[in-house]
Amino acid sequence: MKWKGVGQMGLFSRVGKREEFPVSSEINALELHGFNGSVQWVPVDEEGARIVVEKEVRGLNAGVLDEVLEDLNVESTSSQGKLVLRAVNPRRSFGLFSVQACFTVYASPEQIGDFQARTSNGSITVDVPFNGKLHLKTANGRVVLQSGSGEVQITTSNGRVDLGKFIFQGSSSVRTSNGGISGQVEFPEDGSYTFQTTNGSIELRVPHDTPGSFQVATSNGGVEFRVGNDHMEGSKQVEIQRSSSPSVKISTSNGTIEVLGY
Repeated sequence: MKWKGVGQMGLFSRVGKREEFPVSSEINALELHGFNGSVQWVPVDEEGARIVVEKEVRGLNAGVLDEVLEDLNVESTSSQGKLVLRAVNPRRSFGLFSVQACFTVYASPEQIGDFQARTSNGSITVDVPFNGKLHLKTANGRVVLQSGSGEVQITTSNGRVDLGKFIFQGSSSVRTSNGGISGQVEFPEDGSYTFQTTNGSIELRVPHDTPGSFQVATSNGGVEFRVGNDHMEGSKQVEIQRSSSPSVKISTSNGTIEVLGY
């Protein structure tokens, strides 16, 4: 489905196109590559499991926009239960302001156990109770999880990371810059877990009986650690040995760190 429009005060034109890709019952892994747009995973609805790609081009020359939109392709491949969608950024033309491809996934977390998403200048949001492996990467955008369990590898810049309520089940890392990290999390009895940012605070809530070896450090800020009988506050660097594993490393350059039990 294709559409056209006019920007604010008629200063530029917009054209867009919507494409849908079905997610068959044989698919249990998704890999998405977009740019200049968001990626969102929402619950499946009455129309069934599918991925909707919204493509949009903005610029001065309507004729050029139509050509660019036609060149903005989404490549689709599937093999061994994995569906890969890759938006191909078309060549730049004079008078072109922006080109973007946004993905919305409608699928059950019971079907998809491996989800990989990469974009730029856009957020990544998982609005389903995920259980499995997450590999999310963006630039200039935040990453938001609602709830879930499994292994995660999250990387962003100029955006915060909200983990929601998450139960880690394998070694994971959460890294950002110019953004904070927050969440209510649980750790298993083994593995390594890294939470790292610059220019942002880190706020984690964990059960009071959480095991692990904690290394917590900030350069410009303070650390507050209150879990079970372990209470430390005010220092820039804290090492707490509640058990030999898992290994949990939490660090920031400019910001406070709170690890509080519940």
